[in-house]
Amino acid sequence: MFSSVVLTAALSVLLSFPAAAQEAPAGIRFDLMPEGCRMHGSYGDGTRTVDVYVGRKGGSHAVQTHGTDGLVRTTTYNAEGLMTRKDWAGGAWETFKPFSCFAVVGDCTYEYRNGDGARKIYAGKVVRKGGKLVSSGGFTGEAPFNPTTLTLGPFNDTAAFREGSTSFRVTRYENCGNPQGS
Repeated sequence: MFSSVVLTAALSVLLSFPAAAQEAPAGIRFDLMPEGCRMHGSYGDGTRTVDVYVGRKGGSHAVQTHGTDGLVRTTTYNAEGLMTRKDWAGGAWETFKPFSCFAVVGDCTYEYRNGDGARKIYAGKVVRKGGKLVSSGGFTGEAPFNPTTLTLGPFNDTAAFREGSTSFRVTRYENCGNPQGS
């Protein structure tokens, strides 16, 4: 299974992508994604997940991630589609303040906290290279994460990513309409 640092970095990326066009919003395009949209994905080690958009709750959006054994986590995004919180099925939690900018083009800084008492500052940079994004950085005072290469999907979601030996790709969209030919 994944180490906690790699898993945290990978999952921070998983649904936090900027738009392909500069004038489009930076976060997930929940305005294009219908409730019940299911994004089936596969990690390089064969682990499979399904992300389900459960809808808007107040000013936020919620996505549940399911694995073979049931609910893995619920991820909360702000009105702009940028990740602000993860609640794991076992009771653990993580927050990103003001939001995770791990995949927002440009210089990036956010405060990371979790239920174990961690309070860290992430600092990094994201650059566009062709149709992909490359994110580099890490928690201040610690070794940087491996650079992450991201490919965007039709909702500014993760179509694919690679971070060190960890890789992920969406294998299909279900009940998602047909945005941009998905």
